Amino acid sequence: AVNALNQVMIPHHIDLHFVLHDKLNEYYVQVVDTETGDVIREIPPKKFLDMYAATLEFIGFLVDKKI
Repeated sequence: AVNALNQVMIPHHIDLHFVLHDKLNEYYVQVVDTETGDVIREIPPKKFLDMYAATLEFIGFLVDKKI
């Protein structure tokens, strides 16, 4: 499916990268300009995932165990 999407987007010089967030073990998508290698957009934004992971880590400090 990813290769099919990339074939459609090749004339536009856009590529999709599926990246695993190390702390959440969830994937997010990077839309990359193939000519420059610049990340155009992230879905959902990595900053949002980082904040969410930090919040979960902070909550873990407050709670001793999960119920």
